Amino acid sequence: MSEKALRQEPAKALRGLTSKKCVLAYSGGLDTTTIVLWLKERGYEVHAVLVDVGQEEDLPGLCEKASKLGAASSQICDARPAMCHQVLPWVIGLGATYEGTYHLGTALARPFIAAAQVQLAKKLGGATLVHGATGKGNDQIRFEFAYRSLAPDCEVLAPWKVWDLGGRSDMIAYLRARGIEEDFALTKEFSMDENLWHLSVEGGDLEDPAARLDVTRVLKAVSGRFSGGEGPESGPPEATIHFEKGVPIAYNGERMPLAELVSTLNHEYRSAPWAWDLVIENRFTGVKSRGLYINPAAKLLHVAVDGLARTCLNKPSYDKYVEIGREYGALLYRGEFFSQQRVMLHAAASMAMEHLTGDVTVRLEPVPHAATIDAAAAIFSKSVATFEKSEFSHQDAAGFIRLAWMTSIGKGFTEDVDGGVVETADQSAPELRAVESMPGERLVPASV
Repeated sequence: MSEKALRQEPAKALRGLTSKKCVLAYSGGLDTTTIVLWLKERGYEVHAVLVDVGQEEDLPGLCEKASKLGAASSQICDARPAMCHQVLPWVIGLGATYEGTYHLGTALARPFIAAAQVQLAKKLGGATLVHGATGKGNDQIRFEFAYRSLAPDCEVLAPWKVWDLGGRSDMIAYLRARGIEEDFALTKEFSMDENLWHLSVEGGDLEDPAARLDVTRVLKAVSGRFSGGEGPESGPPEATIHFEKGVPIAYNGERMPLAELVSTLNHEYRSAPWAWDLVIENRFTGVKSRGLYINPAAKLLHVAVDGLARTCLNKPSYDKYVEIGREYGALLYRGEFFSQQRVMLHAAASMAMEHLTGDVTVRLEPVPHAATIDAAAAIFSKSVATFEKSEFSHQDAAGFIRLAWMTSIGKGFTEDVDGGVVETADQSAPELRAVESMPGERLVPASV
């Protein structure tokens, strides 16, 4: 779009329009800066909500910027307490991920941004809900699912689905045509999203599976972001976490609120060599993507709680626990936080997490692993697991195997699966005579 066309567009847009209220999920970046002006030129009274989900930015300064752009109001809403009360305990306690490797950083924050918008819209007596997500990713779904669930009567507007701007260069030209000279880079290699749980990095070579990705270069490019930026190269060699009912409440013997505990772990292990995941994921929209996620607290706590669950839950309970965690991760990823199924999963998860109380020491070298687990409800114990003499009766195993075989298999198996490699009685090697015996000490006891 030419600069001349951009200058002419406002006059066309304002014809016949009356002021109407909208609430924008505002971040202060290029997209939402452009959206503030774009909405005003279409007759909207813009109310910008900047939701604090733990991103390390000058939030008051960004709010002031929104006001200078012409927003009727701009406010900061702190969603961290709600996140630490309503979603993080279950994400941690279940070791929840999407597709096994994505620790749900962006997904767990979006519902609380949308909820803050809805809250303000209701205070205003109704308003159009606006977000800056594109039509390719998951965030549009997470925002709009939340809007429909919490405020079904509010209109929804997603500028990326209706405007003519094609990308960064168009948006920068649009702003400059209106006298906004903020120093936005014409090209931006990486797109980042930050909150108290993670930093996500997308774009550049990450978008091309055939490109030779230099992870070290990507990490260096974002070294100043997230949890104070670069910290110690590896952090302390081990961390002891005390869990109560699946929720971490103390780190190395010091009790602390969940937000502080997560922040402390992220800061201490920000630059550890194991602190990141490179994930190819299947977006809900069907578009595949690849992202680099820096999330040391999530990884460390996942290792710890999984060790605790394996120690304290029996096999069927552990299998169900894993299944609930997988379902919960997929539910959050798809944007279904405000739903009946989420409430049901919270109830089921609470029953499983009821047994997860104890101390887990995670050793970080050579890779994070649960080094010690001390839990009163432990089923795993040395007295049963030992190879030495114990109260365990080896003879009981014979009856168990017979009954288990009847249940699991139940009849003889005749398929020639080995291609004749294994000798049978009538196909024995000719060099072994029927009367020939072998030394007894070489024979395997029949009872083994």
